[in-house]
Order: sequence, then structure tokens, then C-alpha cells
Amino acid sequence: MKYIELIIDFKEVTPFVDVLKQELADIGFDSFVDSNSGFSAFISTSNLPEKEISLLLYHHDHIIESYSFKEHPYQNWNEHWESSFHPVFITNECVIRASFHQDFNCDYDIIINPEMSFGTGHHETTRLMSKYLLDNKPNNDAVLDFGSGTGVLSILSEKLNAKSVDAVEIDENAVQNAIQNGEINNCKKIRFIHGSSDAIPNMAYDLLLANINKNTIMSNWDSLLGVTHKKTSIVLSGFYKEDLSDLIEFTSRNGLIPLYSSSENNWAILILKYANNDV
Repeated sequence: MKYIELIIDFKEVTPFVDVLKQELADIGFDSFVDSNSGFSAFISTSNLPEKEISLLLYHHDHIIESYSFKEHPYQNWNEHWESSFHPVFITNECVIRASFHQDFNCDYDIIINPEMSFGTGHHETTRLMSKYLLDNKPNNDAVLDFGSGTGVLSILSEKLNAKSVDAVEIDENAVQNAIQNGEINNCKKIRFIHGSSDAIPNMAYDLLLANINKNTIMSNWDSLLGVTHKKTSIVLSGFYKEDLSDLIEFTSRNGLIPLYSSSENNWAILILKYANNDV
């Protein structure tokens, strides 16, 4: 099996670079390595969506300085990760690290071996969501992690004593990687599910986590609301601070009110509750 490396250099490295990463992940790119001026994205030649790649590059032409493609024979892509994946300290009590890193003796030690999947805990939105969980521990909660990726938030939820966690992810490679990460972290309460919103189990969750982009939140909104109850906490991220007003207006149609929001490097998090819920 051969891989194509898409090498992109940007006119200026801004937070929007991560939006393009997510869009590439959505069409099949399964690993990313950052550089000083951009990043490289990797995809199997057997899954190469040439038309979709061309459209994305054309759409983002105004921020791209240059791009090129390079073909590689199969190799151990973990070597790429090991050279770029550093431990992420969410707080003094929580670290996200790989198995080849030292043990930092934190209360919440999350081991993520990303292999060829997208999601290591370095992104601002993962840190925002993780900080929320640490400050609002899901003790005995039934948790839905929609768009769970490599399982970071699901694993942290179990370590914070959630009653159960359903982790739903559309990328099959990420699901398989998340299962492995769950095993490494000795997780027993997480159900890893491959699929989109139609794969969400029919039950009511106490906590809904969705670290996905704004359009994906909106397009799956009815299904997500269908598995909440009047006391469910809804935690959204994966979008820009500029998107907050749109999401607040959109979610208010369903009787939800924003408890608070915060941001990091222009990426935002939004916490919602039903208006008739006493908090």
C-alpha cells in the first residue's frame, strides 16, 4: 500500500489552518504532521479523492502559499508522530501523552497512541473540552461523546467517574484507534461506535459532548437533541469564537440558554442548558 503526502505551506499560519485539516480529515486524510509554515497530510492512494482535494485547495487558495504531492511506499507512520507528538498538560493534574513518554504521575494520565488517526489532544478545542470536564466532573453521568475521534474526551470522562460513555465517530480508522486507546487506559465503561448521528443509541444522556465543526453540529442537531433530557448539559466546541452568536441563536430555538463560553486562540467552547432547568 502506498501513501500520498500533501504538503501545504501557508502565507500565514493562523488558527484557520486547523479548519483545513479537519476538512481534509473529512474526505479521508488520516494523519497530519505540522511544519513551521504549514503541515503535511497523508492518505492511502487507494482512497484518494482527487476531485474533493482539488476543490478544497481551490477554495482555500487565498491562504495557501504553495502545495505539492509526494508519493511514499508504506512505512511506519508512528515515526512521524513520535517526532512531533509531545505531552499535553491540560492542568497540573491532567496530562495527555503517548505510551513512549514518561509517566508524569498526574491524577488523570491519558495515554493516546494516535497511529494514523486525527486527534492527539494538542488542539485548542480538545483542551477547552478537557478543562470543562475537569471543572465539571461527570460523576455518575451517562455521557455521549459525538465525534469522539481517538477517544481523548471519552477516556477522560471515564477517569472522572462517568457512569457510562458512548463514543460515536464516523471515521472507522479513528474508531479502531480509539478502541486501542481505551484498552491502553484500562477503560471498561466506554462503548465505541462507528457511525454518524443515526448510530447514536436510543437513550437519554446526562452530558452531551460534541467537539465538531459548526456545520456538523447544525446538520446533526435534531438527532443530538433527541437523546437529551431537560437536565442534560450540552457542551459544544470545534468552531471559531465568531461562530458563537450563530450557534447561540440557532440553539435558542429549542429552549436552550448559554451558561457560559470561553475561547483559546480564537477557538471557542459553548455550554448550554435547557431554560426550564434550575441550575
